[in-house]
Amino acid sequence: MQNCIFILNAGHETTTNLIGNALEILIRFPDERRRLIDNPALMKSAVEEALRYESSNQLGNRAVTQDVTIGGVSMPAGTLITIGIGAANRDPGVFPDPDRFDPQRPDNQHLGFGSGIHSCFGAPLARMETQIALTELLRRLEQPQLVVDPPPYRPSPLLRGPQQLLIAVDGVREN
Repeated sequence: MQNCIFILNAGHETTTNLIGNALEILIRFPDERRRLIDNPALMKSAVEEALRYESSNQLGNRAVTQDVTIGGVSMPAGTLITIGIGAANRDPGVFPDPDRFDPQRPDNQHLGFGSGIHSCFGAPLARMETQIALTELLRRLEQPQLVVDPPPYRPSPLLRGPQQLLIAVDGVREN
């Protein structure tokens, strides 16, 4: 039962934050938003870039599996560490021009869903939900603008996402 509750909560909150973060990003970058409206096939890579640029999961806890030294700090096997996922996704040694939102970023190996044995179980569903939501929102909302900038964010060091994302639009297109 606890696993079911965990999966439901983890999948809901992080996906909600991912959609909110991605929509905020696309409002801030109208040229990229227009490119996605004109070419919805780019949405898959845009969602991956949103995961890198503004990951809804900012921290991860792990145990070191073998003795290791990083940056002059020695850690014996079993040491508990906290990983800055948001910081790793902006590492200039991995991502050229890391503070630029680039929906066509090649070889986007972000850590937004973890990796290896710690990869998110619900990642395929979250990706699909976000692609569908953004495609429809961009298709239907005319000239979205943030009402509150910046929007209020959840007070959590672990999860990043707006508490609410108030948007003004010039109109809403019908189906």
